[in-house]
Amino acid sequence: MYPQRISVDKMEPSSEPKADTTRPGPTLSSTLDRCQGATRQQTSSYTQYRAPSEHGQALISPALSESAGLISENRARQADQKAFRDLRERARRYLHDEAIRFTSQYRDVPEIHPSQERNIIMSGHQPTLFHAGVWFKNFALAKIAKQEDATPINLIIDNDIAAGCSIRVPMMDPITGAAHYRSIHFDQAGGGIPYEQTEIADIACFDSFAEHVIESIQPIVQTPCVKHLWMHANSAKARSNNLGHVLAEARHSLETHCGLQTLEVPLSTICNHVTFFDFILRILSELPRFHQCYNESIMDYRLAHRIRSTSHPVPNLRVKEDSLEAPLWIYGKEDSKRRPAWVRLGKDHLLIHDGASRQHRIDLRNPSASAEQLHSLVNDRFKIRPRAIITTMYARMILSDLFIHGIGGGKYDQLGDQITRSFFGIDPLAFTVISATAKLPFTQASKRTPDTRTLHRSIRDTIYQPEKFESEFDLPSPILEKKRLMLQEIPAKGKRKQWHLELEQLNQQLASHLNEKRNHFRTELEQAQVKSAANRIVNHREHSFCLFDLNYLSETFKLMLNESPNS
Repeated sequence: MYPQRISVDKMEPSSEPKADTTRPGPTLSSTLDRCQGATRQQTSSYTQYRAPSEHGQALISPALSESAGLISENRARQADQKAFRDLRERARRYLHDEAIRFTSQYRDVPEIHPSQERNIIMSGHQPTLFHAGVWFKNFALAKIAKQEDATPINLIIDNDIAAGCSIRVPMMDPITGAAHYRSIHFDQAGGGIPYEQTEIADIACFDSFAEHVIESIQPIVQTPCVKHLWMHANSAKARSNNLGHVLAEARHSLETHCGLQTLEVPLSTICNHVTFFDFILRILSELPRFHQCYNESIMDYRLAHRIRSTSHPVPNLRVKEDSLEAPLWIYGKEDSKRRPAWVRLGKDHLLIHDGASRQHRIDLRNPSASAEQLHSLVNDRFKIRPRAIITTMYARMILSDLFIHGIGGGKYDQLGDQITRSFFGIDPLAFTVISATAKLPFTQASKRTPDTRTLHRSIRDTIYQPEKFESEFDLPSPILEKKRLMLQEIPAKGKRKQWHLELEQLNQQLASHLNEKRNHFRTELEQAQVKSAANRIVNHREHSFCLFDLNYLSETFKLMLNESPNS
């Protein structure tokens, strides 16, 4: 199918882990109805997003042609937010310098001079082997930045919990056409801790990953890009043993082969600067009011979407004894488990702690000195990292002029926007939501799967309506005639028992002449079921980008972005 762009604006509720909340969600009898198809809907004031289902379709909302207008609108809003002007200038300068420093460690970086007049386009994702539709955001990021002469920066979200160290690879029997998944590990590291804290544990497993993937994905894909990706991964491994950074560097290095000119920087690096602590102290110093704005915004969201769960889209912030839960995580070198940050407010100070052994007291009498104090206290053993809503709040309000979200982020940040309006009293900046569907090339050339429902019906007809086949087979005429007469003289209700028995005997006599035809249909059905199951596996939209041929995927993305395939 020729790649195309569509503006479908839909989303589904998330599946965040459950947690205690300060109050329950609304008592409703049903959850939000799922929206189907590729149409635009509004749930109250919230736009809904859903990924396109067909190969070569992209969700880009608003359209790329509107990017310049969004940036101009956002810059105007920033100009009105005078309270953040100095913070924004310092934070963007640090972001720019660190993005260049980090990226230049492993690939050439074009000379870009920091300027308050130069726009920053930003996106971000966890450092994983995500599916191809997520990778499309990076191509769009480079496209918009080039189109608007802006600086493109991808934020590596390394404070999220590391997922499993494996991908599912579809395998197909070349003779039978049967398919199944094989789970292939690139490490044996346990999950449950942030990417920032996750080190490669099994070097042999890591080194053999590409070989096992290539062996498994054939004959579906002959030249998966995992081969080149892992060459870059091994180069990255020589510089760092952090799993997330290795995977992110490998993928970013692979993007040079596609002509993408972007910068990258880990979120953990951005969080180690005083400007980040300046921002979060503006929240923590008024945490009771933020609690109210945050929890009321979540309740409004749940009511608008008819969500009963108290953990969707995120749990409420809680109160425990004399401490308020903050929208932050605390973890560190000696204890890598993410724990909620708690704050105890005094008259002129606050105590921030993890509910266990780590805590620090911050003097609030001088705001700039408070930020410097908190910054000086944070180290490898005591790390403060933002939760998702605060991450994009900081990235959009302070760091960038246009942020590109995926579908999940686009959903979350509509809640974030409501919190921003309520707490800061400002209009949040506009953002773009981008995703795509790219399927493995094998499925695009595969033949149409026979309709299993039709085959089931045909098998049934050979038993209960064998007369349908009288033109193909020499069925006994007397029996056929007797059945026709019986069907013309159906008894009244309550008097059909004997009639049914006689009709069943006639069908059995006729069906006995169709055993060969019935077996043929059953064989076709078994083959169709095998092919249908194989197509469902191979045709899945969430296969890792490393399973695709790089040229095929790059050309597909360029067509979605209305670029020349050979550019």
